[in-house]
Amino acid sequence: MKLTLGARALSTETLTYAAQLGVGHLKVNGNLFMDGLLGPADRDKVLRALELVRSHGLEIAVVLIPQNPGGILERIKRGAEGRDRDIDDICASLEVYGGAGIRVAEYVFNLSAYSPGSVELASGRGGAVTRNFDFRRIQQEQGEEAPPRADTAARAERMWENLEYFLKAVVPAAEAAGMRLACHPDDPPMGPIGEDPRILSSVEALERLLALHPSAANGLCFCQGTVAEMGADIPAVIRSFGGRDRINHVHFRNVRGAVPAFSEVVIDVGDTDKLEAMRAFKDVGYTRTLMPDHAPLMIPDPGSFEGGGPWPSAMEHRGPFDDPGRAYAFGYIRALMTAVGY
Repeated sequence: MKLTLGARALSTETLTYAAQLGVGHLKVNGNLFMDGLLGPADRDKVLRALELVRSHGLEIAVVLIPQNPGGILERIKRGAEGRDRDIDDICASLEVYGGAGIRVAEYVFNLSAYSPGSVELASGRGGAVTRNFDFRRIQQEQGEEAPPRADTAARAERMWENLEYFLKAVVPAAEAAGMRLACHPDDPPMGPIGEDPRILSSVEALERLLALHPSAANGLCFCQGTVAEMGADIPAVIRSFGGRDRINHVHFRNVRGAVPAFSEVVIDVGDTDKLEAMRAFKDVGYTRTLMPDHAPLMIPDPGSFEGGGPWPSAMEHRGPFDDPGRAYAFGYIRALMTAVGY
């Protein structure tokens, strides 16, 4: 298994931090290699980035296809004019990444996210800052729940059609490049939001995704926290998807509760048996990338909130050396890996 760090930037500090943690692989955002949020990856930018990270004994193992509003996936998800050009650019990017030795491209296929105001910053163990989601509180604050649109089901089916259209073109390109796709489920696994459907919010939906194309290149980013938020039996689901070789990247974290209300917690607590989850990965022969995500903010991180900024802002502005929550998660995951024989 390849222990992986999600790198917000390829600074000397970040790369040194990864090397000191004993992390050998990185996940990076594809917009590092693009001209903004559209267009194909620039081969020279990719090669320069690889030269830099390799000078620190690291590899780029996963690239996130930008998910920003107005980005390269927007027209594809909406089935809008111009999507074929964006699909061609993604296929060209996969060729560049694969040719450089990068093996996984992660993507998200939803149109809307819950606003930062829908996620509370809760006090975890010892005052660590964690995320807390409660859909019932959102409903109370917004008054009566809006009635569902009459065409909600039809809109969801159109989005499934758009996803299938995307995969029909991109999976063969990934195979030709020696790459795999890793689709992240909706987090939180609820929907729709306003007029926008969210179609990947259950284990059954993830099964439907895999059925759209039989290739192992059409696989999952198995976000353990998100799947736990679905109320699923995590070791059983790992064995189901992993036993068919359809897990292509892993986000390893823990939560307490499930939709409509849950809290992200310090990795050594929560509802999922982490040792059994790691044992399940070992049992199915999973050897690809695994990384912690959404680690609670610990001292000195809480100082990031002195200005009252929301969680995403604090996550973006903290530096690698004031990231003890993530360092703790890496140490805990390393111990689990050792315990099961990785």
